[in-house]
Amino acid sequence: MKRLFVILLLTTCYLLLASRVLADQTPYFSDYNFQLDQYRKNYAEYQNFKNDYLAHPTLNNEQKAILSAKQTISARELAWANFVLVLSDSISVTGINYPLSEKAKADLAAIAKYHFGQATAVSSVVTRADLTTFTKNELKVTATHKLALTQAQVANKVVQWINFQTDAKAAYDSLLPKLTAVTDEVSVKNGLDQIQTSSVQINDQISTLAKKTGDLNVDQFSIDQFYSNSSEILVQIRANVTRLVNIIIDLDTNYVRH
Repeated sequence: MKRLFVILLLTTCYLLLASRVLADQTPYFSDYNFQLDQYRKNYAEYQNFKNDYLAHPTLNNEQKAILSAKQTISARELAWANFVLVLSDSISVTGINYPLSEKAKADLAAIAKYHFGQATAVSSVVTRADLTTFTKNELKVTATHKLALTQAQVANKVVQWINFQTDAKAAYDSLLPKLTAVTDEVSVKNGLDQIQTSSVQINDQISTLAKKTGDLNVDQFSIDQFYSNSSEILVQIRANVTRLVNIIIDLDTNYVRH
């Protein structure tokens, strides 16, 4: 029962964090929020029943704690499933077809299906032994999901950057004809050259990040090490994106006749 308490607590922390970082444009977000609220309520009730059982370990109190745990787990699994669908939808909505994102969508669909299945399967739990078996099996399976979830979160970032590059290219193509009269000016020429350079650098950095992410394998996978290694690339991408935007704004503001 104590082990289940720790698992439920860690899940609460992760799901609460996830709700702050995912966009709410997806239709799955309302379902995710609803199930997360249910999970919070059920978890609070479970704590009370667990404490009652620990203080007075009767069969009746044990059954109440098990029933509450089942309700909590069901809400947790539905919250997880919808969280995964929110992430998948965030990738899909960009319309970007990229090897890493296509793999991520397939992986996320399988993970969501698993959690929906678990939300139903927990109803078959009757005894503490059943609950222990259910929890052990879940931990074993979800451990294999960590790599796919990490790759999917990176894929989400990658498609957002690719989408930005598409928008930046459209802005550049729109800006260029307006600069025809001043393209020989040194500052304008330098600005256009910097746009080209930054765009190439961003594309290369996106490709590098995508390759590193796609090359990860379960045996050598470490979340902390991966995020540490990837953070430098993300910082470089953000810096180049900021530089690119500033140059386009500068050229449009100071050299285009409006």
